[in-house]
Amino acid sequence: MKNCLICHGDVSTLFGWDSFLGLQQHTPICEKCESAFQKITGELCRICGREWAMVAPENRVEDLCSDCFRWEEDPSTAGLLQQNRSVYHYNDHMKEVLAIYKFRGDAVLVQVFRKAFHQTFEATWSKDLPILVPIPLSTDRKYERGFNQSLLLAELLLGNPEELLSKTNSEKQSKKARKERMERENTFYVPDPEAVKDKRILLIDDIYTTGTTVRMAAKVLKDAGAKDIYSYTLVRS
Repeated sequence: MKNCLICHGDVSTLFGWDSFLGLQQHTPICEKCESAFQKITGELCRICGREWAMVAPENRVEDLCSDCFRWEEDPSTAGLLQQNRSVYHYNDHMKEVLAIYKFRGDAVLVQVFRKAFHQTFEATWSKDLPILVPIPLSTDRKYERGFNQSLLLAELLLGNPEELLSKTNSEKQSKKARKERMERENTFYVPDPEAVKDKRILLIDDIYTTGTTVRMAAKVLKDAGAKDIYSYTLVRS
C-alpha cells in the first residue's frame, strides 16, 4: 500500500501479472484526489484550447474565443502562437495543488500528472513531434523556488528537453495586466538562434491564463528564426 502525494491517504493497487512481475508503475494519487481534477474535453477554441462549454456565446468569434480574436487582430501578436492545448481546468482543487507544487517547493507532486500529461501530449503531437522547450525561470526565481516547474513537466514527456530559451531577472509578472506585460521589455531571449532556426517549437508551461507568457516567448523564438510555435500547459485558467 502506497500513499497519495496530495492527501497522503492510501492508494490501492490492482494486483495482476504486471504487479506480480514487478512491472506495474505506482500510481502516486488516490482516486478521490484524481477525480477532483477537471479535465478539458469537447470542442475547443482553435488557438488557446479553451473549452467552448465554459465560454459564453458573446465571447466567441467563429472558431476563436474573444481573447484569441484580440491577439490575432493585433498585428504585433498575430500568428505568434499556432495552438495551445492544456489538460485540466483551473478549479479550486487544482489551484491548491499548484500552490503546493510551485510556491511551497513540493517538486515531487509533478509525478501526480505524469499519466494525463503524457496521454494528451501523445494524442496531440506524437505524430509530428516538435522540439520541446520549457518556459524558463530567471536565475533569481529558480534559486528562490529551487526548481523550474515547467522543466519538470517537460521531463515527464522527454528525459532531456531542450533548454533553448532563457530569461533575465525581472519583477514578478503574475500581478500585471496583459497589455502592461506585453508593452514591457521582453525578458526572454534565445542564447543560440541557430538551434531554433526553421524549427517547430512546443513550449511547455504549467498554466495558460491570458496567453501573454507564451506569446512573449514565441516572439523571441520567431525573431530568432523558429518556424512555428505551439504551447502545451498542464492547466488552462
